[in-house]
Amino acid sequence: MSAGTTSCSTRESDDRTVKLLVLQPTPFCNIDCDYCYLANRLSTKKMQPAQAVDIVDRLVASGAVGSDLSMVWHAGEPLVLASSYYEEIFSALAARRYPFTIRHSFQTNGMLINDEWCNLFHKWSVNVGVSVDGPASIHDAHRKDRKGNGTHAKVMEGIRTLQRHSVPFHAIAVVTAESLLHPEEVIDFFLETGVDRVGFNIEELEGANKSSSVAGENVSNVRRFFEVMAEGEERSQGKLTIREFENARGAIKGSHTQDCPSPDLRNEQTLPYAILTVAWDGAMTAFSPELIDASSKDYGDFILGNILRDPIAEIFASPKFKQIASAIDLGCKRCAETCQYFSVCGGGAPSNKYFENGSFESTETVYCRSVIQIPIDIMLAQAERQLGIAPPQKSIPQNSNRNGGDRPVHAV
Repeated sequence: MSAGTTSCSTRESDDRTVKLLVLQPTPFCNIDCDYCYLANRLSTKKMQPAQAVDIVDRLVASGAVGSDLSMVWHAGEPLVLASSYYEEIFSALAARRYPFTIRHSFQTNGMLINDEWCNLFHKWSVNVGVSVDGPASIHDAHRKDRKGNGTHAKVMEGIRTLQRHSVPFHAIAVVTAESLLHPEEVIDFFLETGVDRVGFNIEELEGANKSSSVAGENVSNVRRFFEVMAEGEERSQGKLTIREFENARGAIKGSHTQDCPSPDLRNEQTLPYAILTVAWDGAMTAFSPELIDASSKDYGDFILGNILRDPIAEIFASPKFKQIASAIDLGCKRCAETCQYFSVCGGGAPSNKYFENGSFESTETVYCRSVIQIPIDIMLAQAERQLGIAPPQKSIPQNSNRNGGDRPVHAV
């Protein structure tokens, strides 16, 4: 998903508890990124606070929540609504005294962050993610306001406000063709800005985004990008953590799973109940959040029902849900049979498979090669160097040819 990557989970495929609830408070976004997967981001409709609370109540009543629940406010710009909107919801949920922990997260473009928002973040221990693609020359190529102007300056104001208030946050950067041309500038930006955690999402074919600036890129260009990121992370001496390498190190050390020896161990995007995404009006989908606003020739839309009207048990018993779940399951089994990285990713991202390959039943995608396989290869090579069982890595030329034809692809 846009706000994260998958890693192999020790959750069995018959686990029926919801771990991540993505709520769309409004589809509206105050900017117009050209790679956004959402089609209706001019709509100013919004979910009512009482409806948000009712959604959680319904999940609890159905027995679908375990010991904790992560709630991500996303799929539009959540900060276009007043902070009082979330204060009302968070207070009402806290008053319920549920027998589980709720953790709130916002994924924001950062342009509207001010002192008032920082107070809310602190009060409710909100996990904040800011979308910033790197320096202005790279960021502003794709992340523009509705007048066509770059948004980088305002995003940096928001980041500085978070830092001034000591609000912990992480960054999410979309990797575009511009990023691949200038990896040194990307890593220097995050090191100099003082960001301590960043995740990289390759620009993807999903939903409303029908093309990608990195489509057709030589895999060696993507590898070189992540090699530069790895050198920067190592150079930071612990001050910067890159999500893809953290996931890779965890997988190598076995902290994600003991062995992941069977196709019954999956990442949460491939599990039928683990991730639910609910639109402003209660329309609900499962699996990858990017499916919420998408349509297809095979399924029409990916809406499984309306959680504010339909019994949850009936939604999960519907023919459409069973058809999608069956296709995703088959795709995971094929991944387990054919991919040496299955124990790391647990089946990939269903939305990437569908929009890139045309089927949930398919296997490898650009996402797999870019943010799963390459980081694993790089971290394995790094570990071998540190153990003295591999030759030292040559420094990466500052002005390497973009096509990367002279850069070997490391084998594992």
